[in-house]
Amino acid sequence: MTRLRVYPVKGTRGIDLEAMEFDQLGPRFDRRWMIVTPDGEFVSQRGTPQLATIRPRLANGSLALGAPGAETLTVPVDPGGGSSVSVRIHGTAADARTVGAEADAWLSSVLGGEFRLVFMRNQDARATDPEYAAGHRVGFADGFPVLLVSESSVDELSRRVGRPLPVERFRPNIVVTGDSPHDEDRWQRFVIAELAFEGVKLCARCKVTTVDQDSGVRDPASEPLRTLASYRRIESHVYFGVNVVHSGRGRIAVGDTVDVLERGYIPGRQ
Repeated sequence: MTRLRVYPVKGTRGIDLEAMEFDQLGPRFDRRWMIVTPDGEFVSQRGTPQLATIRPRLANGSLALGAPGAETLTVPVDPGGGSSVSVRIHGTAADARTVGAEADAWLSSVLGGEFRLVFMRNQDARATDPEYAAGHRVGFADGFPVLLVSESSVDELSRRVGRPLPVERFRPNIVVTGDSPHDEDRWQRFVIAELAFEGVKLCARCKVTTVDQDSGVRDPASEPLRTLASYRRIESHVYFGVNVVHSGRGRIAVGDTVDVLERGYIPGRQ
């Protein structure tokens, strides 16, 4: 295992970790905050690619957000209080709590519009899709707690595109080495540092993969999505990486070995 990343605020830049703690919702602090419009619709790099320029940092019990030309915003990791609000992720309602007027004003200034920052408490967690992973819960991630990709898959796509692609384009939580490209597509059951994982669904990709995660600028040639579509399309969707769930609590670290226990078919979107 070569890299571990969390994304505290959904849609903003990720943070590299040397070790990752797992709680009941997945990687600790991953996608526990989210930016929404005044009517509760989540904001994504699909429509707001400049989200990639917002830099989160976790330290001393606080979440700090930075952005070019803006002063740093700091909010507590456990904001407490706040008002209960209903938000929507891909058309599905979820419960959240407001963080505060200062955070809302900061985001609105940075992104140029009217936005709010919300937080998810453990008790408000969403259920994962029971068709793929019954009995698991997730924060503000699109559907599942963990996304895993392999370096060999990124290398193969880079070869086809004709230039190196940073793994950050695919916003993974876990990056592993692999014997062959897309071998992770068949990792139904595996263990890392005694923590059990299951691959439950291939990850359908969208135009977020075309956004440079440093500049927030979209690739004018729609790469690598264009090339992915040429060899990773199943019906109407393009797939890269695998969505994963875990069992229990634990800790994994960069350099840990992945022990694949069972390989087999992992579905895409039906």
